[in-house]
Amino acid sequence: MDEILLSCSNVSKSYGGVAAVRAVGLELRAGEILGLIGPNGAGKTTLVDVITGQQTADTGVIRIGTVSLTGPPSRRARLAGFARTFQHPQLALDMTVRENILIGAVPDRFSSPWRVLASAFSGAARPATPEIDDRITDLAAELNISALDRMCADLTLGEQRLVEVARALLRGPTVLLLDEPFAGGDPRGVEGMIHALTRIVERGCGVLVVDHNVDIVASLVDRLVLMDQGQVVFDGLPTAAMASQEMRTVYFGSGT
Repeated sequence: MDEILLSCSNVSKSYGGVAAVRAVGLELRAGEILGLIGPNGAGKTTLVDVITGQQTADTGVIRIGTVSLTGPPSRRARLAGFARTFQHPQLALDMTVRENILIGAVPDRFSSPWRVLASAFSGAARPATPEIDDRITDLAAELNISALDRMCADLTLGEQRLVEVARALLRGPTVLLLDEPFAGGDPRGVEGMIHALTRIVERGCGVLVVDHNVDIVASLVDRLVLMDQGQVVFDGLPTAAMASQEMRTVYFGSGT
C-alpha cells in the first residue's frame, strides 16, 4: 500500500466568495479504502467534483500517479484511469443489467453519462464482443450481481448501486470514487457493497468512499479524512478518528 494513486495538494474552490473547499490535501494509495466524511456543507461533494472535473479548482494540483489532472471528466478518465459512481445511480432503468454495465466499455469520445445513454439507445454503444461479454459475466460474478438480463427498474437501490460499480470497473480504473454508496440501502444492499469493495481493493485499486454513514465507513476503511467547513480537520486511522476531539466537535458540537 505504498504507491500513491491519487494526490490533492492545496486544492481550493469558491462560489461567489464562499469557500466550499479550502487548501485541501489528501492522498490515496493502491489497495487502500479511504473514507471521506463530514457534515452537510463540509465540502465533500465539491472536492469529488473538482477531482473528477465536474468543477474546476481555483487553486491546487490534483494527480493520479504522475499525471496532473486537467480538463473535462472524459479526458481525465482516459488519461488517468479513474471512474466514479454517483449519489443517485445514473442507470437506464428500461435497459437490462448487462446493457447498463456494457456502457462502461463505450469509447471515451462520450463526454457525459447522458450522451453515453443516448448512444446506447441508438445502438452506438453496444460493442458486445465475446471478450467484453466475458468480462461483464466475470464482474457480475465477482460482485454477486445475479440475473444480467433483469431490467434495472426491477432492482433494489442497493442492487442498482452494484450495477453502477460494475460499469465503472469495466473501464479498468486504478482509482474508484464512490459517492454515497450506502445511502438508502437495506442491510442486504450494504452487505453487497462491502463485499464489492473488498474485491475491488484486492485488484490493487484505490477507493475513495464519500458517505454520511460514519459507522459503516469507519468499520470498513483503512483511513478516514474528516472535513468541516471546506477544510480537512483530521486524517488518520478510523479508531483514532472516532475518538478524536475533531470528531466530537464536528458531529456533536463538543470539544470535551
